[in-house]
Amino acid sequence: MPYFDIGLIIIIGIFGLIGLAFGLVQTLGSLLGMILGVFIAARYYEVGAEWITSFTGWGGNFPKVLIFIIAFVIINRLVGLVFWLINKILSIVTRLPFISSINRLLGLVFGVLEGAIGLGIILYFVARFPLGETFMGALGASRIVPILVHMAGVLMPLVPEGLRILQSTIESLR
Repeated sequence: MPYFDIGLIIIIGIFGLIGLAFGLVQTLGSLLGMILGVFIAARYYEVGAEWITSFTGWGGNFPKVLIFIIAFVIINRLVGLVFWLINKILSIVTRLPFISSINRLLGLVFGVLEGAIGLGIILYFVARFPLGETFMGALGASRIVPILVHMAGVLMPLVPEGLRILQSTIESLR
């Protein structure tokens, strides 16, 4: 197994452990925040980029990338805050012995899912904008990267024209 794949598995495992620690409600909120962040940021980043370009004069893709990242982070954190509050309210129930175990176990499952989808999204964009021959060679040799990019396909219909681009990316990784 390539070292790159081992690194990806370790990162996904860390997400799983974080999910185990936080439990289902907070991890589900984080996953939903990621999905809503991608959906809303992908819909409105161009409007924000035009606005920021109008008074900064920045051109090219930088304003688009900047606004996408800012919108994604703000939306993700707001959804995370809502689920953190919900988790605090439900903590009376989620602390019960049997429910606590189920809460943490499902948090682990959704943490792994969040890590896999999050890495898939990152790898999807890396595949679209190559970072260098060595790194792209590691991506091409990986058996896990195509699976993660395919999992990220869950979110691509939320992004305009994302599904068409995702299919070409998956084919280029095979």
